Amino acid sequence: MNIAARVALLLLFLFAPLSADARGGEDWFAAWATSHNARQTTPAMANRTVRMVLRPNIGGHRLRVKLENTMGETPVVFSAAYIGVAGEGAEVVPGTNTQLTFGGMPGLTLAAGEGTYSDAIHFDVRAFRGLALSLDVAAAEDISVHVVGLRTNWSAAGARANDASGAGFDPLPEILPLNSGQWPFYWVAALDVRSPSTTGTIVLFGDSITDGRCSTRDENLIVQPNLYQRWGDILATRLAQRRRNEQKGTANAGIAGNRVLNRGNGPSALERVDRDVLDRSGATHVIFFEGTNDLAGGFTAAQIIEGTQVIIDKVHAVGMKIMGVTLIPRGRPAPMTGWTSTMEGHRLALNAWMRNVANFDGLIDFDALLAHGPIVPLADGGIAAAIPPEWNCDFTHPNAAGYRAMGEFVDLSLFQQKAW
Repeated sequence: MNIAARVALLLLFLFAPLSADARGGEDWFAAWATSHNARQTTPAMANRTVRMVLRPNIGGHRLRVKLENTMGETPVVFSAAYIGVAGEGAEVVPGTNTQLTFGGMPGLTLAAGEGTYSDAIHFDVRAFRGLALSLDVAAAEDISVHVVGLRTNWSAAGARANDASGAGFDPLPEILPLNSGQWPFYWVAALDVRSPSTTGTIVLFGDSITDGRCSTRDENLIVQPNLYQRWGDILATRLAQRRRNEQKGTANAGIAGNRVLNRGNGPSALERVDRDVLDRSGATHVIFFEGTNDLAGGFTAAQIIEGTQVIIDKVHAVGMKIMGVTLIPRGRPAPMTGWTSTMEGHRLALNAWMRNVANFDGLIDFDALLAHGPIVPLADGGIAAAIPPEWNCDFTHPNAAGYRAMGEFVDLSLFQQKAW
């Protein structure tokens, strides 16, 4: 090969687009995310500041924030936005509160259904160090919300975004029912970081088991905030401990009650895959963990497979990889209701398709992990597998120990980079 040909080959290598398996450098990566699933009209948020703590799982030197009015039916007007290192309670660490702009302007208006990114700012983002995002809300008739936030966020009267003090801030009210972890996030959807050590973001696309219901209940079954014990949190910690060229961020796109095929508790997986998954910055992989709520809602394995295949094809079409997750046991011993022998049959059929037929790029077999649980009698006279007692919260969700086992079970080699 002559010198000119070698130079051309080198330039082609240096400037070719990075594949889904070899991203890094100065790209944007989602370091934290949440998915909107509800509209609220109370509490009234006009002429108030909302302050929320975001916990990035990768570090970097620049950041931007995405705001969404996904579930809102009327415009929302923000007059200012700031971000700084979270302190105690609603405080911001002095000297860190930094103004965000939107197209060079201090505020913005989001119409119903719209979303937008802030301008990028220089900021020292450290993995797992909380960042306080403060939004001055000038006008809002409703709120676009992620319900199961599992942490305390805050609001105060007036325009307080640039004020690092936590005085006068009150916790955002828990959304009923109580003791469910439904401490919400308002309007914020993602935090992106420019991170030289990161090679991609893994989007966790799921329902309440990904959203983390039951993950923070204590020994008295009381939900505690701010504990970060979801299986995705355990996975994020493991990914952050890898070598620099193998680190990946995670973006949680779980919604409690979510379904593949129709609205269970917010937009279905089919409705939201473009916004909540494909649009996440730097996304290279998806972990797809949906279907149990479809079964509980009366859909069949065949119907869920058809919808899941649409999502697989969408993910593959943009060059990303998608890992399937088998549905965990959901048997509820009689006289408890909510799970039938018909549903159990469809669960087993769906898992068999995932293991033997589906064109996923990998499989995370959580059903196999939880397979040592009891077989319980159902209210309809049939039988079904149940979550092992030491990992069981409510016969639908694992407890904190179960979530930890799930997060530790995920095979990190599923996300390895290709060798050049």
